[in-house]
Amino acid sequence: MATRVLAFWYSHQSSVVRWQSVFSSSFSISNGVRQGGILSPFLFRFYIRKLIHKLTQSGIGCYMMNRFVNLLAYADDLVLLAPSWQALQNLLHILEKASKEISMICNTKKTVCMIFNPHIKSKIVCDKFPNFVLDGHQLSFVSSFRYLGHIVENKLCDNLDISREIRNLYFRTNVLKRRFSLCSLAVKLKLFRSFCICFYDIALWTNYSKTMYARMKSCYTKCVKTFFNFHKYSSVTEVFMYLGLPIFDTIVYNSRLSLFSRVSLCSNPLVSSLGGCVY
Repeated sequence: MATRVLAFWYSHQSSVVRWQSVFSSSFSISNGVRQGGILSPFLFRFYIRKLIHKLTQSGIGCYMMNRFVNLLAYADDLVLLAPSWQALQNLLHILEKASKEISMICNTKKTVCMIFNPHIKSKIVCDKFPNFVLDGHQLSFVSSFRYLGHIVENKLCDNLDISREIRNLYFRTNVLKRRFSLCSLAVKLKLFRSFCICFYDIALWTNYSKTMYARMKSCYTKCVKTFFNFHKYSSVTEVFMYLGLPIFDTIVYNSRLSLFSRVSLCSNPLVSSLGGCVY
């Protein structure tokens, strides 16, 4: 019964576009699930399960902590891992064939390739490779890419992601200061904790320069003083003790501890085996 209800529901979907107080005419939606819907991740899992099964059962991939890995999937954001050019091209062929079977189209404009060379130069086999092909389109090579909000570099360095976080923190602080500068201290503290101490990916920072990390700490301190109207030469210790806010090193430590705890309790065997490599 429930299956029939869902089938009828998703086969008779319609939507309108709202622009201020004006609504467009209704149009039907023949495929896809609702953005942000509670059932959407559950249904999409069944939709893409056959594709994931064909990729993972291909036997083409890498070994991480003695575990075979060739696919990292977060909803429709897929990452393929392979030890060689030919191996990855074979995975792309499998992906192309499997996606057609479920009527899914790969967005080749947003699909890129990245090469992670060994740190020891003598072990580098080749520096240049021919372009990969997916759905008849050549894929471009990049040195950095934003995946799930985190910037990944082919040199496994986190400086670019730290720089991104610095820009975002300045932006969020300036927006809050313009809109809520006249609010009480309690309201400001709540806003700052909610919108400016939300570095969800800093626990992943493992390889970065001391200069870049010092810039991030300085940015955090400046934003605190700016938003709460402290003089730029005010004592950092006194400012944080008065406001009751954590210093940046404490935020990083708590984030790493939280990630390590969640990884340790995770039932996924791959994630659990990589837990010791978080730092």
